[in-house]
Amino acid sequence: MTALDPTAEPLSSPSGTPLTTLDWADARTRVAEAHDFLLATTNQDARPHVVPVLAVWHDGAVCFVTFRHSRKTRNLTRDNGCTVTVPGPDVDVVIDGTAQLVRDAPRLQNIADLFPAKYPWWHPFVRDGELYDPADTALEEPRHVYAVEPVRVFAFGKEKGFSATRWRF
Repeated sequence: MTALDPTAEPLSSPSGTPLTTLDWADARTRVAEAHDFLLATTNQDARPHVVPVLAVWHDGAVCFVTFRHSRKTRNLTRDNGCTVTVPGPDVDVVIDGTAQLVRDAPRLQNIADLFPAKYPWWHPFVRDGELYDPADTALEEPRHVYAVEPVRVFAFGKEKGFSATRWRF
């Protein structure tokens, strides 16, 4: 644990339900190694919109890719508050935060370089400060990359009831 790591807090839960046994380093590792991510944004009519996304952990944030004209993008343009859920076999991690569009070319390159290790079938590339899908050979559809830095993170254990832990940033 570093000086910047948050401390686990108990959540109100039924009597006798313990905190998960994860510390922040364990939770962060689970997020970094995960392959499945669900992004929740808010539609204009205040209804939730939840979709799977390709994502990587980079520099303290979940970074995901989307089309520029997707509903996710429209929702985040209007309200950048969002939640990323990382399901796991024994613990689900839920990250509340704000999504910031990544425009810095070196950071985009660092993020693009992480995708093939996690998703071997996808090798995005950066050209002229934009991220592209390798199938976009005409360079007509650059993708948006958003970074979600945690504000609150929850871990919900699935064994022996639903144990829970919260970290605040």
